[in-house]
Amino acid sequence: MFGTFNNIAVCGGGNAAHVVIPLLKSRDLQVTLYTPFAEEAARFEAGASAGGIVSTDSRGKELRGAPDVITTDPQVAGKADFFLLVMPAFAHGPTLKALAPHLTPGAVIGAIPARSGFDLQADYLLAGEGCPETGTIYCGQTLPWACRIVEYGRRVRVLGAKASVGLATAPADRAAEISILLGWMLEVNFVPLANPLAVSLGNIGQVIHPGIMYGLLKDYHGAVWQEDQIPPFYQGVTDEVAAIMSRMSEEIVKVAEELTFCFGIDLHEVETVEHWLLRSYGESIGDSSSLARAFCTNQSYDGLKVPVIKKGAGYGPDFKSRYLTEDIPFGLLFSKSVAEMVNIRTPWIDEVIRVAGGWTGKRYLGDDGSVSGPDIEEARIPQNYGIDSAEVLVRRGIN
Repeated sequence: MFGTFNNIAVCGGGNAAHVVIPLLKSRDLQVTLYTPFAEEAARFEAGASAGGIVSTDSRGKELRGAPDVITTDPQVAGKADFFLLVMPAFAHGPTLKALAPHLTPGAVIGAIPARSGFDLQADYLLAGEGCPETGTIYCGQTLPWACRIVEYGRRVRVLGAKASVGLATAPADRAAEISILLGWMLEVNFVPLANPLAVSLGNIGQVIHPGIMYGLLKDYHGAVWQEDQIPPFYQGVTDEVAAIMSRMSEEIVKVAEELTFCFGIDLHEVETVEHWLLRSYGESIGDSSSLARAFCTNQSYDGLKVPVIKKGAGYGPDFKSRYLTEDIPFGLLFSKSVAEMVNIRTPWIDEVIRVAGGWTGKRYLGDDGSVSGPDIEEARIPQNYGIDSAEVLVRRGIN
């Protein structure tokens, strides 16, 4: 199986792309880097000329590697046989549309992290753009690493790695095979999940990122921070913030339980934030006596702060950060829309969506609290792909 896919296209130019390129090259794979941005491509070219990207993990181990091909042309990238999208969720759609006409039959394409609804979007767009029949669509539940670029195109630091990452596929019966293959490629323990719904509802970023932003900033009234005053993000979690995340994740677990009860599908991997954090980062957590303490003592989160923008002589919160602009339309709104299909109330999720929408200038919920606001077309929810019932959603996920 490992010899089946030799030409890997890495799509994206952020932190994760810097990590996966040296890993793939350590397996002696042909790597094509695809980014539509000429400036990014030029910076990667400069890095490749200087010897490639050096990735350093938390133990000081280094890997070095450079892409064999760096391109802004989707036709060139489309010659690969295995595609790994490591980019913000809002970039998935444009990337899929650009690549679709150039993919070869049987190509495997997926995203890590997929966030919520990636399989629905990928299937819809690839079919609509005249793509040859793809082999498999895969969805990684979360990014395996906490990582930050040190020097663009040249150096990246891996702060910590998760013990395991869930992965689902469409068709569902290829999850085990693709998990093994990606695990070998990326040195990650991928755990096969029963169907993509487990990834979409179990997308923990939709809980953690908006939940912490809401908890830390709901009482923010315009203060200007100096650089040394910027609050820690994950390690700033208080008991109150932890309780907000717990309630949000419990609402999503109820949705998964209702789907399991009504349709007999296996969604046990959709878990509370407490279970996820301890399972994913157990060895990095110094004090697991409470959810707040587990966040605050997680060494993989050291030094990560609230996202900010310049504000006068200092800094203020960046309400346009991906923690809100990605994890709500490509996360919470998916779970909220499925909750409506099975008549599960989500008061805490609703509150976070409303407040965050005020920060970002978006209205996703209607006056009655349903997913019917004027900005809902940009959300990656089942209804936007012609799926209007839980029965159809479940049936699609198990085929």
